[in-house]
Amino acid sequence: MVLFMTQIIGAPVVDAQSAMDPPQLKEDFELFRTALEEAHPGIYRYEPKSSMDSGFETIFKELDQPLSQQEFYKLLNPILAKIGCGHTKLIPSEDEGFMYYYNTAALFPLKLFLENNRAYVHYSYDSNITLEPGTEITAINGIAMEEIIDGLMNNLFSDGRNQTFKYQELNRYFNALFSNFYLEEGKSHSHFDITYMRRGRKVKMKLPTVPVQKVMERDTAQYNNLPYQLEFKNAKTAVLTIRTFWPDERKYNFENFLKQSFTDINTKNIQNLILDLRGNEGGKDAYGALLLSYLVNAQFRYYDKLVVATNERFSFVDHAQLPDGYEQLRTMITQTADGEFRWEHNVNLQLQIPQEYPFMGQVYVLIDGASFSVTSEFCAVANDLDRVSFIGEETGGGYYGNNSGAFAIVTLPNSKMKLGIPLMSYYTAVKDNQFTDRGIVPHYQVQPTIKGILSGKDEIMEQTMKIIHKG
Repeated sequence: MVLFMTQIIGAPVVDAQSAMDPPQLKEDFELFRTALEEAHPGIYRYEPKSSMDSGFETIFKELDQPLSQQEFYKLLNPILAKIGCGHTKLIPSEDEGFMYYYNTAALFPLKLFLENNRAYVHYSYDSNITLEPGTEITAINGIAMEEIIDGLMNNLFSDGRNQTFKYQELNRYFNALFSNFYLEEGKSHSHFDITYMRRGRKVKMKLPTVPVQKVMERDTAQYNNLPYQLEFKNAKTAVLTIRTFWPDERKYNFENFLKQSFTDINTKNIQNLILDLRGNEGGKDAYGALLLSYLVNAQFRYYDKLVVATNERFSFVDHAQLPDGYEQLRTMITQTADGEFRWEHNVNLQLQIPQEYPFMGQVYVLIDGASFSVTSEFCAVANDLDRVSFIGEETGGGYYGNNSGAFAIVTLPNSKMKLGIPLMSYYTAVKDNQFTDRGIVPHYQVQPTIKGILSGKDEIMEQTMKIIHKG
């Protein structure tokens, strides 16, 4: 699937605190609403039209006084979250990195880990801070953590009613999100007042701020940049880790990697394959079907249908960056007898053929809230075929598919914010599931803990090895 961020190009910058008057706000809002209603194929996938209309009308009534870009952003964001689409985005013009939009020179200085709606210190971005890792933070600037978490959750996007993807976003971007929604751009923020737990008592402390560069450098160092790898735990068990379905093709060849990996796995007569898809937020949809073709011995269907909103020309094209060849592409859209608009030109709609020598041993798939998009599609179809066991957390992507593919990037003329609208609804070829608005729920649920993280344990992998050992 085409990643939204790859379509973002330089845009005019607007002062985040310069006030826009009501006519300017209403002009931006009307374009915002029109673009979503015309182009978003999943705007009513989880939320009825009446509910969305009510939400839009409530926002419009708020546009009777001047607002800064940040205030306008905070007003629009919840209605997008209401759609239930993890691929929809609203990006302010002052973008120093995904999610880092406001107050980026004075961010919260602790990396937090959320567990059961409570926040614990993972590490600090400032070496002078003496708080021990694992310390529970109960309030920031006088606001209880429960209130902060609830407020941010209402502003985060995920597929349907899924919550695990939102928690992943909170764990990864808390510093940015707190600044976006709880600090006013342009005001001096010299420190943060926190309350934390020490020996069963609440204690207050002032913490310094840190710039975005420190946060991003420290966080980036935590991630393994290899897109995929194969290792052998023992003579019977292999671990195939795939961190993305969007590798740098100048350096990596995914098809060759899979072919060689499964040749090695079969040559060694491996009985148990652990497929680690944690943190894999997706990429090319064809790679999901390709991976599954190495795990089955019969033909299978992958996509049921691909739906678009319309074959008509969008009224907002003068404000949008659209896919290359948009005018020609829309002539290739077909309409069904019941009026649904379909895109029929995707190889994953065809009957999928298994590899000549697939792996037919036991497969254990490790998943979490960041298993999203293509990864969730793969998991949904693999689950429907009853081919694998899932261990970990519910996937962030929806069981029945998602809205993604190519995007319309709409620039709001006054605020200069960019609205990213996915143009295609993907529906996986799966039978009825217990949940219509959730991800893939694992057979064995294992939630990482702050205790496990700080001790260097991989609790999901450890549980997987125990399951394999028990046979």
